[in-house]
Amino acid sequence: MALERDDLSELNEIFKEMGGVEKVEDFTSNFEQLPDGDYIGEIESVESKNSKNTGRPMIDVVVAVEDGKKEYLHLMLAGKDLKATRTAIARTVSQLKKLGVDVSSNDIEVITNEAEKLVGTRVNMEIKTTGASNFRNVSLTLV
Repeated sequence: MALERDDLSELNEIFKEMGGVEKVEDFTSNFEQLPDGDYIGEIESVESKNSKNTGRPMIDVVVAVEDGKKEYLHLMLAGKDLKATRTAIARTVSQLKKLGVDVSSNDIEVITNEAEKLVGTRVNMEIKTTGASNFRNVSLTLV
């Protein structure tokens, strides 16, 4: 089935406005990573969901900083095996506790629901890239 002529015309106009083949790579990423450093931001959203890559449960946190830029954190709740899952839970619960989430229930569902109340919270954010694999460590603390 071929595309309709009107659709093709509109797509061609958009493609030309983008700069054509020479500039197409500028549009392949929906967001810019913030450079390493310290930032003050506000938690814009918190969402419990499954990872698109692995299908494992996680909490997505979006932190907005200056000029409308954002940092996207993925707090994993499961790993590839029991040991990795325990580590993931420990890291996520520790991070949420540092942000003031009540984790005393010892119930992951309750904790993830409480985490969603972080929207609007101001945070200090430290971004540090390390190692040959360029691992990005993003740490959040309350302002």
